[in-house]
Amino acid sequence: MAFSSSLGNTELIYLEKVGMLFGKRGRPSEDRLARQREIYQAVAPLIVRDGARRLSMREAAQAACLSIGGLYHYFPTKRELVLHGLCPEAILRLCEDFHAQFDDLAERNPRQYIKEGIELVVEQVRFCRPAIHAALELGAESFWQVIETLLTGTEQAFETNLQRLFPEASDQEVQQWGRAIRRTICAALLDKSISPGELRDELHILIDGYISRAHPRIT
Repeated sequence: MAFSSSLGNTELIYLEKVGMLFGKRGRPSEDRLARQREIYQAVAPLIVRDGARRLSMREAAQAACLSIGGLYHYFPTKRELVLHGLCPEAILRLCEDFHAQFDDLAERNPRQYIKEGIELVVEQVRFCRPAIHAALELGAESFWQVIETLLTGTEQAFETNLQRLFPEASDQEVQQWGRAIRRTICAALLDKSISPGELRDELHILIDGYISRAHPRIT
């Protein structure tokens, strides 16, 4: 979720290695991670609706328009499929895509950069939430570390960019804003009833409130 800084060299090297070559010589390599994301997102509504335990791989294959063999090619086990939204490499790819598209805004238009960051957060919540509930159902307690890392990184990212937008704000104010954003995101990750639109609206309300307090004349 974090969008405050560029990816490190180690992460970039890892992403360059993600994916395997398929097909005949001369064909472009398949982006395996992107294909896994497509499959997981097609199956995610079933995970939310029916739960991870009740979901069958046949139902998942039908939702993703794949054969059973095709599904197992990308996800050898159902556990890997339903928990894909908590895969660090998959989450990192979403962040990488964001950086490639919007990093030029960070200094040039920090307010717009924050708004684009909200869209990233909404997408990350949409991506992670089915896997979080699958993890809770399956007892995969290790997912909390992934979520804590994401929440902390996102909180710090918003603080960094709010500080850039409002250099006159005190550290205490900026940290207070960051914690409020963190609470909103955490609630959306755990509460299936919060829609992406509601999360987007709540984050915009928070950001607009900070802008109004810092610059009352800005509409």
